[in-house]
Amino acid sequence: MRKILCCAVVLISLTKALLAQPYTVENGKSRHRFAQLNIGFDARTFLSGGSQTHFVNSGGQLESRELENHTETRIIIGGTHFWGHADFYIGIPVVAFDKKGFQTGAETGAKYFPWRIENNKVRPFVGMSMLPVSYQQGEGTTMKRFKYPILGGFVYNHKNHLLELSGGFNYNNSGNYYITENQKVHLKTQPFWISLGYKFMIETTLSAEKDWQSGRTKLLTDTLSKRKKLNGLTLAIGPSAAFYLKKSDHNEQIAPYADQLKSADIFPEFALGYYIHQPDIHIGLSYRNIKSELKAFSFSQKSSRQAFTLEAYKFFADYHGFAVFAGPALSYEQLKVTETNKQLSDKGAFDGIKPGIAFGWDIRPNRLQSWYLRTNLRYFPNLDGKMSDGKNVSFDQLEFNFIQLVVLPGRMF
Repeated sequence: MRKILCCAVVLISLTKALLAQPYTVENGKSRHRFAQLNIGFDARTFLSGGSQTHFVNSGGQLESRELENHTETRIIIGGTHFWGHADFYIGIPVVAFDKKGFQTGAETGAKYFPWRIENNKVRPFVGMSMLPVSYQQGEGTTMKRFKYPILGGFVYNHKNHLLELSGGFNYNNSGNYYITENQKVHLKTQPFWISLGYKFMIETTLSAEKDWQSGRTKLLTDTLSKRKKLNGLTLAIGPSAAFYLKKSDHNEQIAPYADQLKSADIFPEFALGYYIHQPDIHIGLSYRNIKSELKAFSFSQKSSRQAFTLEAYKFFADYHGFAVFAGPALSYEQLKVTETNKQLSDKGAFDGIKPGIAFGWDIRPNRLQSWYLRTNLRYFPNLDGKMSDGKNVSFDQLEFNFIQLVVLPGRMF
């Protein structure tokens, strides 16, 4: 529910943009036609063919069987870039029609269109994604893995509307799974899926194109910059994901059947900052509360990370409004691990400051807008919670905020 509410905040905040002009690139590849936001949904089915798991039957013998078809619906938030030649997106599952066994998480992907998207035309695409998948059998762990499937399909565009028929192939679909604390079997998850989706394209910047071409935008930018009127407070919110980058030696020794932490639950990110127009620097404070859990048989491990991060980054490149930034970050980290193993409890923690890096990009056709869409990533190395056995549970994560709404209130009035 939290991830749905977080997406809803972004959608409501963008209501104003729904009145903007339709998607078009026919009149040239200007910076104001470089990218378009799209929001929609899809339904997809993972097919059982090619999957396999094992279980112990009533006679104590090991039997194999296919997994069932898995059907889910998702919210899709993305954007076409490079004048209709690329689509970057995140897909967040909201309803799964089969609750046991195989599940997916928030997928991040990219699609390439050899022939750009155009009105009233069908266009093929190929692509890849980073897809978190999970599997649970009986009382075993919810095993999470990141897969990188190949994508393909067709998109039909009519004005603001995109209709998509696609499929995916997860070529790396096998691994080991513990069906008891001591017995592991070979598991193959569903390798193929088919999908049908709809997205509404939102053009947020085309109305400013004439002012840019006439020189009015530059004149106004220069005037306001001299008066320091383009500096100001920023407010931001968006849905984020976190991916674990290191194994935990503690888990490897205590409960190998419970697996390793691979990804956290989707969480909202809140940020407050100050933007300095010259020299194009943003200084901000962000807050994230990141949680995850492992559970298998008589073992349970809950991990939480609260991060208050001060960061300063510089915009150093601008390709037709695709503005890239990077800079250092300093984070106050509160790490907690609570563990139960056969009714024996253990705890681990860390409380302190860690350095890191923040980087990403804004979709910023000009520097007069009162709000932008931002993608940002963060990394803080050597985040560990030390357990009583002297070994660590690793919190090294790559944080990925795919779409963040950044508002500059001072420019609204």
